[in-house]
Amino acid sequence: MANVKPAASATWSLPRVRSHPEAASPLMRWSVIVLFGVFTVVSLYPMIWLLTNSFKTDFDLFEASWALPEVWHWENYRRAWDFGIARYLINSVLVTTVSVSLTVTVSLMAAYALSRFRFRGQTAFLFFILGGLMLAPEVSLLPLFRILQQLGIYNTYLAMILPYVAFGIPFVTFLMRSYIMGLPRELEEAAYIDGAGPLGVLRNVIVPLSRPIIASAALIEAMRVWNEFMFALTFISSEDLKTLPIGIMSFVSALQTEWTVVMAALVLSALPMIVLFLATQRQYIEGLTAGAIKG
Repeated sequence: MANVKPAASATWSLPRVRSHPEAASPLMRWSVIVLFGVFTVVSLYPMIWLLTNSFKTDFDLFEASWALPEVWHWENYRRAWDFGIARYLINSVLVTTVSVSLTVTVSLMAAYALSRFRFRGQTAFLFFILGGLMLAPEVSLLPLFRILQQLGIYNTYLAMILPYVAFGIPFVTFLMRSYIMGLPRELEEAAYIDGAGPLGVLRNVIVPLSRPIIASAALIEAMRVWNEFMFALTFISSEDLKTLPIGIMSFVSALQTEWTVVMAALVLSALPMIVLFLATQRQYIEGLTAGAIKG
């Protein structure tokens, strides 16, 4: 009988897929570039349109809304400034600065205590703070109104600052606690060995290491407070204490036929937040991506 050799067994293997970014097809790369380019244009064009039209006359606004101004009317900004936008701007800067500073300071200390120390009722205290995330500001509007009247701080800066801080602490504490829990403990232990106390460790170790998340939380809270409308409208009745969202509403009602001046006021109201974001964008991005990088 002839010797029969067994057939060689076929070996099947899946094709190896490279995960290197250069392995992406040119079509995929260009699709992403085009997608982000369209998103950038859609996001920036309304601001560019607002900026260019703020230098026009009302006639040019309706006749050539999409064109660049032939004559740049800087007096629109001067009129908006003289009409009262400066007062609203100062009020918003004051309220936002104090509110964000208090929110970040209290939340940082709470996050440090909740992430580094063990004490009785710690879990209940954490849930008590995070429970504020489930409370909608609209639900507390009427009780807060009566409380502020009884405390005698209605129609004052505190009538806006205290609610802003109270509603900002839960989210900022949650954000900072998650970040601090991912920090190495070796530097803190070395600080304790050198004789530092809890406040010294917080000031000299935790704060420098937490600058990205502090900047991120401060920027998020600043945008929230800067654009807040409901509390500012309900708790403030004096014209001298109104913030920008309420002041812009007064602008629109008073300057119904001078839309370019209103647009100039809108540009001035958005400028501080744009400058703040550009100044802190690096730390803001680092704070948002820190969790992913550590993971």
